[in-house]
Amino acid sequence: MAENTRVREEIIKFLLNPHNKDNYLGYEILKRVFASQYSRFPLVKERYELEEIYNEFLHKVIFKEKGFLLNNTILEKIHDEYTNIISYLYTTINNFLRTINKQILSEIKTEKGEDRYKNLFIKDEEKKERETIHLKTEVAYIIIIEAKEILEKIKEDFDEKDLRTLCYMFLDDKTFFEEKITDDNAYQRKSRLKKKLTKYVKENGFSKEGFLYFVQNYLSEICKNFR
Repeated sequence: MAENTRVREEIIKFLLNPHNKDNYLGYEILKRVFASQYSRFPLVKERYELEEIYNEFLHKVIFKEKGFLLNNTILEKIHDEYTNIISYLYTTINNFLRTINKQILSEIKTEKGEDRYKNLFIKDEEKKERETIHLKTEVAYIIIIEAKEILEKIKEDFDEKDLRTLCYMFLDDKTFFEEKITDDNAYQRKSRLKKKLTKYVKENGFSKEGFLYFVQNYLSEICKNFR
């Protein structure tokens, strides 16, 4: 039996019957899947031990809190032949951890108050104006961590064409494009990427402060490859 098929079957056995001690292997495999994503969230790791947050995930997301009854949506996904249940679980885990991460960020920002700002600048894509954005003089390390995560995610998820357009969008230099391009075409690419980027930032739960810090401090790591 292929290894990935065995992994899938062990996890499903645990999900369908978590009370059976014979299905403990599935519990451990799912825990390893969870741990691989947990390691990507330093703030969550600092606040919660793996065992604690994994069991919270099981109780609040995978099972109904009383009786360890499987969430109906997950049950449907298991029986849906078109759903890769492992991929679905990865997505579910990431969404859960991102929610926890955002809650921690919100708590920290509330504790620090609202007097944490100095001026940064970002181009207004439509009017070519500069908008003053406020950010704390001593940028909290949580913003730096988030900005680094944004850098790695964008390098992983965006293709070269989008990355070149991203550099043009914020640095206003058409030499980032591999080919000669008209102003109209450059504007169209930028407009499409702006919509995609807005949706991407929202779906991934990134903060405005984290994204601005990424643009100011880490975007150059991408753009230097296209010089």
